Amino acid sequence: MLAMTDTSTETLLCELLATCVDTNHIASELAAQSRDESLGQLLEDRAISYRGAARTLRASGATVAAEDTSAILSIDREVELADIESVWEAVECSALICFRDALDADLPAELQHAVRGWIEEGVSALERLRSLPAD
Repeated sequence: MLAMTDTSTETLLCELLATCVDTNHIASELAAQSRDESLGQLLEDRAISYRGAARTLRASGATVAAEDTSAILSIDREVELADIESVWEAVECSALICFRDALDADLPAELQHAVRGWIEEGVSALERLRSLPAD
């Protein structure tokens, strides 16, 4: 566990963890609703990735209150059925913005490296999403 000396860093890590928890949940939910095998697999892969990021953040000392687990990201239940790809793109972009903003913080080097990796994974996943065959 990394020592937390800066309250704002601790708050940021908690926000990042909440984002990962939310994004994992949404990816899993959308994967279950997807009728397209390729899209469903992409969403499952992203859920796994966000669960891994959450584990890393928890190991670094981040915590998230149970009531905060769905506070940062949300989806419109009617829109998700109409266009899962668009909904997921918006959710992934929101998570990437949180990660990008974290790069401006004074995070320990290990977490800076992890956050950069999560951004690269997210960008690659967006490219993969955009390359899926149209229905």
